[in-house]
Amino acid sequence: MNQQLNGQFRDEAHYRDTMKTTLDRVMDAFDAIDPDVIDSSSQFGALTLTFSGGRKCILSAQPSVQQLWMAVAAKGIAHHFNYDFSKQQWFDDKGQGIELFSYLSSLVKELSSVDIAWK
Repeated sequence: MNQQLNGQFRDEAHYRDTMKTTLDRVMDAFDAIDPDVIDSSSQFGALTLTFSGGRKCILSAQPSVQQLWMAVAAKGIAHHFNYDFSKQQWFDDKGQGIELFSYLSSLVKELSSVDIAWK
């Protein structure tokens, strides 16, 4: 079955499944990291990464607009990501070509010197 209709998820359940898979992948990657360096926690559709020193990065589901939002308080920035069905990846909605997992890898390296191993 076609994964998209006019560039959108088939329905809210499809969006939520894709979001769950995405956030689970992030959580899995951070399970291998010492929580004193980066702690990860999830609740209410949001995943919070807390770096040593208290800096935070929050990933949250935004079902009303079918996006994933990332807020990086330590840098005073936020990104909104749309899902690209043809590439099966999340990209920023400003068209800058920022892909979620590579951006998150760069951010983590910058804030903690940790290399992420994505599964």
